[in-house]
Amino acid sequence: MKLVEVFLSFLYLFAKKDKRFLYYKFLSKNLNLERDEIIETQEKNIKNLVHHAYYNTNYYKKLFDDNNISPEDVKTKDDLNKIPVLTKQIIRTNINNLMSKDRFGRKLMKVTSGGSSGNQTTIFYSPYYEHMSRASWMRNNSMIGWMPTDKSAWIWGSPIEHVKYEKSFVTRLGILLNRRIILNAFKYSEKDFIEWHLRLLKFKPKIVYGYASIINEFSTFLLKNNLKLPSVKIVVTTAEKLTNRKIIEEAFDCKVYDQYGCREVVAVGIEVDENEMVLTDDVVILNLNKKNEFLITPLYSFGFPLINYKNGDVGEISSDYKEAVRGPFNLMKLKIGRITDNFLNQKNQKVSTSAISTYLSTLDLKIIQHQIIQKNYSEFVINYISDKNTNKNDYFNKVAFTLEKHFGNNLEIKFNNVSQIPVEKSGKKLMFKRTFNIN
Repeated sequence: MKLVEVFLSFLYLFAKKDKRFLYYKFLSKNLNLERDEIIETQEKNIKNLVHHAYYNTNYYKKLFDDNNISPEDVKTKDDLNKIPVLTKQIIRTNINNLMSKDRFGRKLMKVTSGGSSGNQTTIFYSPYYEHMSRASWMRNNSMIGWMPTDKSAWIWGSPIEHVKYEKSFVTRLGILLNRRIILNAFKYSEKDFIEWHLRLLKFKPKIVYGYASIINEFSTFLLKNNLKLPSVKIVVTTAEKLTNRKIIEEAFDCKVYDQYGCREVVAVGIEVDENEMVLTDDVVILNLNKKNEFLITPLYSFGFPLINYKNGDVGEISSDYKEAVRGPFNLMKLKIGRITDNFLNQKNQKVSTSAISTYLSTLDLKIIQHQIIQKNYSEFVINYISDKNTNKNDYFNKVAFTLEKHFGNNLEIKFNNVSQIPVEKSGKKLMFKRTFNIN
């Protein structure tokens, strides 16, 4: 282990009581296991999580009893299908009963789903689940050569831009210690790309990480202006569907890898070769229902168990793990990723809707689902589905504040309470939609 990694591990453990680096070393050992050993580990973790959920949460105790399920009946990945699906609506109406009554239920951290599918809900992380999630994310990255101490540049909707973080010394120190810079993707134009290029030349990151659509636009700018970034060896895209891979590879002269996860389950899959994404099922189980919708079970979600959680994405799973390039894992295919339009402001700067989604995820909107449509520079239509817990004025104010922060005051915002979000001709729901182009 590098000295920098030792230092970071010590700092996280003793300054923050964060065990992510210890868990990272633990999970990394699984990369050397055979597939049958992974299955053995997986089934042990399934049993532990199911027993924890049944004996320590009111929700799962009642769910199992009402459906005549014994914890002893659930031993394998396929056995998880015996347990009814956990939806975001169920979570909203049973949130207290999903919290465990044992030690894992102490000091729970509130987390709001990103809402890029338009369907937002609140869950809770125990410190154990949080540390394990970050560890599995680092371990998955290591499979493509992104090590925890590598310099990285994030093209991201930076949390520093959020009001409660923008003056946080701790947040800024954490970014510095993790050898990371953040290129602000909230508002950007080609003029910003010039600055980004200069910052990257100076910082010399090994990794570029961020929203797929914006990395693609930045890549097009680099190619058009014949600009190079020789330090970059790996590009990792996330949060959106990866398109135009070849453009990004040509611009950075390196391989591009896609990454899959969500705010509730940080690390689900990592692409280890082009169109070859492995499902790291030593830490998370991915089953499908009849509609090929993802049912996710993070095996370390102690404190607030998520079993057969339907997060809104759709895909496929390969049954032949031997096709994978690295690691004893199955392959997965994300059929429908997160589809979105970026918005425009008066200066014709693009505003990343993935970044807006990230921003909104820090707020508790208490709605079932919504769609934000930009009609022109200052006119927005919001279609939303409310439930009995929705405080409409609070929701209106939070959304209006967010839009005004990025598009200025005097906006015309129309809210429509609807029964369902319309589906596009493509068959997909577009949760952020722009209906006009640059004049």
